[in-house]
Amino acid sequence: MRHSVIRLSRRHEWTVYLVVAAVFLTGAVWAWLHNFTHGDAPHPAEPWLMKLHGAAAMAVLIVVGTLLPYHAKFAWRAGRNRRTGSTLLAILAFLIATGYGLYYSGDEQLRAWISDAHLYVGLAVPLLIALHVWRGKKTRPPRSRRS
Repeated sequence: MRHSVIRLSRRHEWTVYLVVAAVFLTGAVWAWLHNFTHGDAPHPAEPWLMKLHGAAAMAVLIVVGTLLPYHAKFAWRAGRNRRTGSTLLAILAFLIATGYGLYYSGDEQLRAWISDAHLYVGLAVPLLIALHVWRGKKTRPPRSRRS
């Protein structure tokens, strides 16, 4: 049986899920602690969560790099799931740009806007990935049987 170059192996798929979960959870927990814990001083876990979030973000870049040469390229050529796939890539580019802006922006007013945009868009990523996976599985062509 021929393996589809579009469909991810189970291990590859779960690697994507785990890396995305790591970047999502570290960012969401940091945001929760930063915005909703009481007191003037930052929560002691905040610096560690940001370090883990940055490391997980680098892992996301590697994982996306593994998806582009086969999964994205051949799905695009086959005309499958283009809308959600290109939306995910655009959102990833936005998160990369805003993450860079958070790290290097010197203007505090701009930094506050970038932070909010990065957070709210980042919180939507798991839902968009779920939609992409669901649409991909829904529109998957049936397997052909060999005689």
